[in-house]
Amino acid sequence: MWRLTLNKIDKRCEELDILFDYLERNRLFSGVVLLSEDGKAFYKRAVGKLSTKRNSHNAIFEIASVSKSFTAMAVMMLIEDKKMTLEDEITTFFPSLPYAGITIKNLLNHTSGLPDYMEWFEEEENWDHNKIATNRDIIHFLVEQKPKLLFEVNEKWEYCNTGYVLLAEIIQLVSNIPYEDYLYKNIFTPLNMKNTSTHSQFLDSKLEKYVTGFIYDWEKDVYFLPNELEEHKYVYFFDGVKGDGGIKSTVDDLLIWEQSIYNNQLISNEAIESMLKPALVNGETTDYCPGLHRDYGAYGFGWKLENHPEYKGMVLHDGYWAGYSSVLISYKDYNKSLIMLNNLDFMNEKLKKVPHNLALALESVLFNKEVDLEEFKLLTK
Repeated sequence: MWRLTLNKIDKRCEELDILFDYLERNRLFSGVVLLSEDGKAFYKRAVGKLSTKRNSHNAIFEIASVSKSFTAMAVMMLIEDKKMTLEDEITTFFPSLPYAGITIKNLLNHTSGLPDYMEWFEEEENWDHNKIATNRDIIHFLVEQKPKLLFEVNEKWEYCNTGYVLLAEIIQLVSNIPYEDYLYKNIFTPLNMKNTSTHSQFLDSKLEKYVTGFIYDWEKDVYFLPNELEEHKYVYFFDGVKGDGGIKSTVDDLLIWEQSIYNNQLISNEAIESMLKPALVNGETTDYCPGLHRDYGAYGFGWKLENHPEYKGMVLHDGYWAGYSSVLISYKDYNKSLIMLNNLDFMNEKLKKVPHNLALALESVLFNKEVDLEEFKLLTK
């Protein structure tokens, strides 16, 4: 456990200790959390196991869709370098794609209408599940199968992983270096994010400090690896796909990442404002994207956005990958943040609510409220 000793923070740390003592005792959480104020962490706690070892504060987790914020940043950096624009159509980069009118901006804010590639690849008649897919396989699928748009461009909002795979490939085409190398050279290294990578669990060599994700049968107290269960074998055959997910990181590196956005360390303030501007859907800027609080969500470029009546402007993203869940929430008007990386997934559908309930509980404590354990107790009854 790690915490500062400032008087006003001590009470919050005590509340957080109560919460995590309960979760650990009842086998409801395994992972690492960090809460910060004014850009500095005041509470970190590691709970649970890293394979046969206990989790540590510098353990590396799969962050899943939180990766989209990095892809979006890389795009904005190339735009500021005048290598591309938000209004460039994707057919400029992929002439064989039958999707005239879809722009870079549409891919960034999920208004393209493209279908999600995952649904097609999860059907065994479409893809050999013993073979690991890559971004090029996704492009080939779009070119060869020409799936129809779900809706006309800009007509509505629908979360789409396909768009971010395309963005990763466009980054590579425009920069003339692989997507992974672009992130290392232009984001991870300049920010000194030493434990962040695009490492592939099954394609690359073993990553030191990488946390194993588990699917847990809570009632029987039995752990499974995701790829041991039929419904989660996608963790293997999607292991080579990048852009929509695939980044691994730690809570400390993600705090650096969160702060870099407000310090304009990589792009201008004008570009940041563009990233954090909600997409318009039917003339509205909110309530179409599920966020932490169900009724306030919108989407910018690689970030979910909320305008909460109490917590004001929130910039966040969550991620799920079988065996893992993650969330990074920045309360930009208060310079507070919370980061949660989790390597315990549940077979019981009711217990899958634990990460969301935990994020809400962490938020409450961050804003000087007491822990309410009742929501967690109800999940175990």
